[in-house]
Amino acid sequence: MRRCFYHNPNDTKAAIQAGYTAGTVLNKEITDDEADKELRLGFDFDSVIADDESEQVYQKAKEDINEYFKYEQEYASSPLSQGPIGALLQQISYIQEMEKQKVKEDSGYQRILKTSIITARNAPAHERVVTTLKNLKVEVDEAFFLGGIDKSRILNILKPHIFFDDQMLHLDHLQNIPAVHIPFGISNE
Repeated sequence: MRRCFYHNPNDTKAAIQAGYTAGTVLNKEITDDEADKELRLGFDFDSVIADDESEQVYQKAKEDINEYFKYEQEYASSPLSQGPIGALLQQISYIQEMEKQKVKEDSGYQRILKTSIITARNAPAHERVVTTLKNLKVEVDEAFFLGGIDKSRILNILKPHIFFDDQMLHLDHLQNIPAVHIPFGISNE
């Protein structure tokens, strides 16, 4: 798998268009807690882990959110296609499976890697997230379906070491949270 992370948004867009897993690392000042031995990774869902099919429907249905929910309920058992960071999460999930196996073999082993989905989706649209993750053979440690609540409220508690999102409005105001913008999908046109 080809992965690239840039500081230049134009390079990122070109890499995504060429089929690379790519994102723009935002310049953030971060204070790291060296005593913290856990590595926490946070991911938005639509246009990051999955493609932007549902986001397109959502954008068209903004005047009638029930239209979006109806669509998501109708397709709840149909997984979305993999998005630009989906393959990366699959590889991270594989490492997490190795950690789970290590815990079984060594009860003193402390897992290091923790993954979270932090998405604006809420019920009933959450079912499609679960279906898609199962299809990708990915397990995450936590999933937050925020229904429009500001993501920074959760992120400030989770304190991920990196957070991937496709929309700058979820990234540009974060404090002390490393962020990667994935310029993919309808929200970035």
